Amino acid sequence: MKVVADTMLWVSYCTIADGYRHRLIEAARKKRVRFFASDYILDELVKALVEDLHRSRRYAGLARRAVLRIAKLVKLPAGRYRHVPGDPDDDPIVQTALVAGVDYLVTADKEILKVGQVQSVEIISLSHFENRLSVEVS
Repeated sequence: MKVVADTMLWVSYCTIADGYRHRLIEAARKKRVRFFASDYILDELVKALVEDLHRSRRYAGLARRAVLRIAKLVKLPAGRYRHVPGDPDDDPIVQTALVAGVDYLVTADKEILKVGQVQSVEIISLSHFENRLSVEVS
């Protein structure tokens, strides 16, 4: 299974070690789920950690590297593509999933979830992802 996790999943993963999202990503790793990310997602991660959560730049840099130990970096094309009508800032997250050729884009973002599917990428919630993990292993 190939997955793109949205920025907030990575923020939670990097800040709440005993949280649901951290445990979910770790469970997925144990089941050999392959994660992908883009510089856009990683830059959003750093920005959220520094500006919103008031973590140090050093902490944010370490968090970025931690994600890159889990997720393979994909390069986004130069053009802007429209995928999320309700929030164009989320378009690069969907584009990351398309470029990586993943099965799922996992998100808690309501605007992204409304899209449902783009080409062969299914956009699912965390609970659906958790269910898929247990089904694919059985």
